Amino acid sequence: MNKLLIATVAVVLLAALGWYVFGQNSAPQSGVVTLGVIAGTTGQYAAAGEGYLKGFELAREQWNASHDLKFNAVIEDDSFDSKKGLAAYKKLTSVDHPDAYAVVSTFTIDVIADEVTKAGTPVALGFEQSTQAKDDSIFQVLPAARPIQKGLGTHLKSLGYKKPLVVVSTNTSVYENFFQGFREGYGEGLVKEEIGVGTASPREIALKVQSEKPDIVVFFTAPTDGALVAKEIIRLQGASKLPFAFDQSIQSGVEDYKKVFGEKLADLEGSLVALSRNDLTAAFKANFKTKYAAEAPFAADMGYNAFMLLANTHSNDKGVWVANMKRAAFEGADGEVSFDAVGLRVPNIQFGVLSEGAVVLK
Repeated sequence: MNKLLIATVAVVLLAALGWYVFGQNSAPQSGVVTLGVIAGTTGQYAAAGEGYLKGFELAREQWNASHDLKFNAVIEDDSFDSKKGLAAYKKLTSVDHPDAYAVVSTFTIDVIADEVTKAGTPVALGFEQSTQAKDDSIFQVLPAARPIQKGLGTHLKSLGYKKPLVVVSTNTSVYENFFQGFREGYGEGLVKEEIGVGTASPREIALKVQSEKPDIVVFFTAPTDGALVAKEIIRLQGASKLPFAFDQSIQSGVEDYKKVFGEKLADLEGSLVALSRNDLTAAFKANFKTKYAAEAPFAADMGYNAFMLLANTHSNDKGVWVANMKRAAFEGADGEVSFDAVGLRVPNIQFGVLSEGAVVLK
């Protein structure tokens, strides 16, 4: 009888402990949560904002159809502009009072980061912050770029390149952050040329590159800037082709390269590209096509992952919600999603080459 009583008490205690852990680390069974979404659906990068929202809405629809806990989304357009982004945030905080935010652009997160982190509000971020990430309440669902740049530096050094020359845009600190990551991997002895507003023209930069006689030219630039400089370097080189290496921005910005190069995009064939390999899952592609009767566009996976991160980790306690996000590990639209100590998604670093305007993995 005593053994039966002890066993019964043990089961009850284990059940209670299990309920406590589950309750602390999972979403409640019912209720309504409001998410403030700031995405650029107008402006230069509207296509990315629209793709993001389609992925976000697909995830929200799937979740709400299968859970008692429901999520509403209040969507604001920032046109990928910091002033509009700040205005959108102010409107959301004063009128809609969201429980958490999903933010797409660097421009907007840069101007609201101090406020949201001070409040401890959970944020699912799309693109990079221009400053180095911290251990706070902001979690970037796009695979972190700086580790990729570091990996590229290490890779080029292992290939025996003695003096790569880096052409980088310093108009924003984002690209400076990329360059610093590359230097961590490669080491000292780099030659850096700056491109952007107030700097030398693409042709002048190309002439400087030519004078250095580098083994390889590495680009950390906005797509149009990189395309213009690369085209001038090729024009100067003539038949003797100088190797190029790019970060993953050439993948998302390939249309800008096509506009600059036209039919001569073949001049970039074989260029090395460092990226995080995150292929869309078969389930995501099928579900997207069912809902929208189209293939998933750029940034749709980012929107899907942003919603799922917030939904899967939700707690009524913001501190617990953020703690849950730190431990998040789930299958997203493009594979495994997990984060490092400062809230950056861990990348799956791969190297490929450009072929017919696309990146082919080596």
